[in-house]
Formats: sequence, C-alpha cells, structure tokens
Amino acid sequence: MSMRWIGTLGWSLMITAALTAQTTHPDLTIEAQTPTGFTLVWNNTTAEQMGLALGKTPDLELGTQWNPLKSTTTTKAVATGLEAATFYYARPLAVTDGDTVVGPLGYYSTGSRSTGTIHVLFNQGIDASYSTGASPLVLSGGVNIENAIIAQIDQAQYTIDVAVFNTTRNLIVAALTRAHNRGVRVRFLANQGSFTSNAALNPAPAFPLAYVNANDLMHNKFVAIDAQSVDSSWLWTGSCNWTYTDMYTNYNNIVLIQDQALVRAYEQEFEEMWGSSGRNFNAAASRVGNRKTNNTPGTFNVGGRTIELYFSPSDGTTTAIERSLYSATNDLEFALLTFTRNELGTAVRDEHRAGVWEHGLIENINDPGSEYNWLRNNGVNVLEDRNSTALHHKYAIVDAGSPSSDPLVITGSHNWTTAAEDRNDENTLIIHDATIANLYLQEFALRWCEAKGNINCSLPFSRATSTDQLPSAPEAAQLYPNPSSGQCTLSWPLSNLKDRQLQVYTTTGQLVQTQILSEEAHCTWTLPDLPNGMYVVVVQHSAGLWQQPLMLLR
Repeated sequence: MSMRWIGTLGWSLMITAALTAQTTHPDLTIEAQTPTGFTLVWNNTTAEQMGLALGKTPDLELGTQWNPLKSTTTTKAVATGLEAATFYYARPLAVTDGDTVVGPLGYYSTGSRSTGTIHVLFNQGIDASYSTGASPLVLSGGVNIENAIIAQIDQAQYTIDVAVFNTTRNLIVAALTRAHNRGVRVRFLANQGSFTSNAALNPAPAFPLAYVNANDLMHNKFVAIDAQSVDSSWLWTGSCNWTYTDMYTNYNNIVLIQDQALVRAYEQEFEEMWGSSGRNFNAAASRVGNRKTNNTPGTFNVGGRTIELYFSPSDGTTTAIERSLYSATNDLEFALLTFTRNELGTAVRDEHRAGVWEHGLIENINDPGSEYNWLRNNGVNVLEDRNSTALHHKYAIVDAGSPSSDPLVITGSHNWTTAAEDRNDENTLIIHDATIANLYLQEFALRWCEAKGNINCSLPFSRATSTDQLPSAPEAAQLYPNPSSGQCTLSWPLSNLKDRQLQVYTTTGQLVQTQILSEEAHCTWTLPDLPNGMYVVVVQHSAGLWQQPLMLLR
C-alpha cells in the first residue's frame, strides 16, 4: 500500500508536536460527539475505506481505527471506545485503490456524561413577552448575579480556576478564600496593567494569584470549577467583570454551563496562561496574548447542543463570528460595547442586503474605526445606546425568530475589535440552540425599546414583505376589554394574515395559554383560571408578531 501526503484536496499537514490544533477544515468536520467517541466527515471524496489514527498526544500512540462507512456524498471515520470528556489528536486516513491519503492532524473532544445544563443570567431586566416558554436563571439585579457566583464557588469540591479582568467585590474574594481554606485548589489570573481595578485582591489573598499580559489585556471573565468531576464541573463566563459597576449598573450577560469537557478546555487554556498544571504560577512558562497557541478543541456536544469555543488571540475568533453572522437566514440582533472590525461590519451589511431582519445596539459609537456610521449609511437598523448605563455586552443572536433554522448566540468577553482579535486574552462561545437564542432575544428586546424610547419598538420573529408589514399596536389591532374579567376579543383588521397563533405569558415569561385563532377579523377567547395580574398577549402570524399587555381582574 503506497502512502502520499495530501495535496490535491487542499489539506495542510501539520507534522510537528507544537502544532496549531485545528478542529474544522473545509473538507473535514466533526459530528456525533458521544462520551465514547466522535465521527469525522469528509464531503465528496472517493475513498473506499476511512481510518483515524488516534492518540492523547500528537504521536498518535493509540493506533488506527478503520471503518468503511461511506455514502454517495460523504465518507465518515468513526472513533469508538474512547474516554468521556477527553481530548484526542486524530489524523484521518483515506484509502483508494491501495493508495493512502493522510489528512490534517486535529484535536477533538468526546462528549461528557454531565447534565449539559445551561443557565443564562442578565442583570438589567428582560421583555418576557418574547419568551417561547423559557426564562433566564436571573432576570435582573446585581445582587442576584453576585449571589449566583458565590453559590457556585461555595459548591466547588476540588478546583477553581479564575481568569477575571477586574475584581473589586470583596464578597466574591471571601468566597474564594473559604474554598481555599477547605482544601479546594484555587488559582487566580488577573490583568496586569492599565484599565484595571483589582481592589479586592489587595492585599494579596491566601490563594495563589498572578497578574499577566502587561502589554495588552487579560480581558477574560471566566471561572472553571471542578474540571475533574462529571457532576460538579461548572463554567461561568460572559461579559461581566467582578465589579459593582458591571454587576449592578452596566448591562451584562453571563452563561453558566455544567459540562465536564467544556470546563476541561477552559482549565487547559487557564494553564497555558498560568504556565503550570500545578498550584503555583510559573512566569517563565506562562503564555499570554499573541504568544499563545490554539491548544484546545473547538467543538463540543453539551446536552445535545453544539457549542463552539474560541480563545483569542490564537483561535481565529473573528473568522468564527463572521461565519456565524453569514449563517443568518431570518433575523440578526447584536448588542456590543464597541464594534470596529471591518469584516464583521461587511457581514452585517451583506446580511441586511440579503433581506435578513437586523437590529443592533452599540455603546461606543465614536471609537476610532467604529462601524456605526458606516452601517447606518448602508441602511442597517443600528442604534446608539444612549442610556447613562453602559451597554457592556459582546453578544449577537442569529435566527432567534426561526427555530427551524440554526439559531445561535455568540457571547463572551471578546469585543468586536482588532485588540480582542490580535492581542488580548479573550474567550468566546457560539451556542447553537433555539432556547438560548430566545433568552437573549428577551434581553435584547428590552434594550432595543429603551434605546428607542419605548416607541414603535416591537421586534419581528420573521421577515415581513414590503406590502404586508408587521402591524404595530394599538392602531392595527385592538384587544378588549382591557382590563378583562376572563373573556377577550381581538379585533384584527388585517384578516389576510394567516396562521395566527395566540400565546399568553406571565410577566416572568411563563407560557400559560396557547391556541390557534380563526382568520376572522374579530376573535373571542376565554382565558384560563389564572390569578389576577398583568399578562402579555402575543399573536404570531404569517408576517411576524404582535403583542399587547393585558390586565386580568376577575
């Protein structure tokens, strides 16, 4: 059997141990991650047999697994019998007429046996009328955010790795000290240099602490807890620093995820910056900023959801964000502190021209190179956040109004800037999940209405045509009587709109009634036996969505 290095298929071969790990490739994708293996898929190959050379090191010491799984359009190589939540190097092998083609060396994760639970936390309120049935773990309140992270720290059993840009909250540092005192290994990385306030870390705490990336920013806000545990492993990440301003005042978001493989990836990234897998910081071996390598898997199966993970500046985060923006087919929302990357502005502009509904909020519109004016000049529906409270988010939502598409959320510490892409230590998650996208839509909807002065600020769930626009309340439709004693009538002049579904929500986002409405101009229905109070009536239809508050007084 002859063997040749791949060339005609355009794959690049990495043969050194100090490789830049790559988990995706134009001709190679990962799918079906399970606790015991994963599958790599090739498109349009002529291979008669596929194999994977495997190992926990680039030496591929576990040998090759061969499996002839082929269809007319794809060829798959399946790795089996592996350990859960564990990272493997794999090199694909393709055999045709006795000739073996060797593919790129990649780095992949098996699935976890964890719950895959994801909680979303916001500190400044949501519009629950956009809920499809789910509600964030925390709807609002800095004290609730602070209590949530303290609760996670207090539950840690083995290890806590913290990489947080700013820390002024003494209560959180006290919780970390308690964990340290009860035998949990606590390690803390903070930013060294400008734009940082770490008052709660001075005087130095009892647990190990290091300041890094003096030339740029260690801008992460993550905590990796109990990476060696299936059940108590938790990740905390998002846009929120541990300061009073970020927790109690600025607009911020956090995701809290129970998944061992994902937590292990964050631990691995932490240890690259820490310079050691042990308790003590190793300054000589520490790699931060543009000295880092792409040393973690990039795709995870978390509770059946696909989550992509990118660390800056080593992993090509901007390219991943750009790819996600171009995946939008229905709607795109973004809330950003700052937006200066041209290729991301071009992606937003192109999606607008393709007919995608777009709504964007930017805080720092006058930053050098800001995309704000260019986007507005190209017709994109983007607003300056003019609230006295700073919009500190770094998130985008794709296709929240199209659950049958690929709804996703981009979030983390990464501003859409060159500094974040090329120099700062950052982390970004791309979460492919309709429910998570809807939770972020609930937060965005309220921020959008605040920016518009609560005037004509409803968001559509789907694209409307130029001749059949989404109606706005109260002119296009009327809900009466309001307050209601239990029976309501909806007067709907645009009776040509089809597929009208009525939903009634509590103000906290709980769905309490759903039914299909007739296509008549006047529809009457009876509310279920509900407590008196305020509710939100939502009507989804062929052109989008209409909503109206309703007071129930029996």
